[in-house]
Amino acid sequence: MMSGMLWSMLSLLVWNAHPIHVTMSEVVYDEKNKSLQMTHKIYIDDLEKHLEMDLKARGQEVQLRLNTSKEHPQADQFLSQYVATHFRLLINGKQVKAQFLGKEYEDFAAWIYVEGQNVPKPKSLDLTDSFLIGLYDDQSNLVNFELPGKTGSMRFVRGKVREAASW
Repeated sequence: MMSGMLWSMLSLLVWNAHPIHVTMSEVVYDEKNKSLQMTHKIYIDDLEKHLEMDLKARGQEVQLRLNTSKEHPQADQFLSQYVATHFRLLINGKQVKAQFLGKEYEDFAAWIYVEGQNVPKPKSLDLTDSFLIGLYDDQSNLVNFELPGKTGSMRFVRGKVREAASW
């Protein structure tokens, strides 16, 4: 999805230098299937810490143990809820109902895959990304998107977790 050279450069700068607090997401519209494909890359330790904090705030004490042989049996369900809570997308003013497709682990990062189906051709985008916001003061969330008539990036930080664009 993301151009290979850009991803390689960002990976070298960001993923090898943790304690930089950043997530990277990509949103791509598939015109043929009228679907919105979303990919999120988040440090496993940060994701686990924030998700466990969210669950504790709702009265659930859970140890996720992501990417271990003792991973919580409901990890996918918890991750799906986390993504739905912290990454909200409106296309043409309507909420995209996204389905959690799964996850993969790579080194210290989790790749999370989500898809919205039956999405009309986008003419406007309203995005909220609060992954890990509140966990770190310097948290930065980068979102690249490829939509018909609009390609670009958005950056979300504490105090600015929502942005909109139309074309």
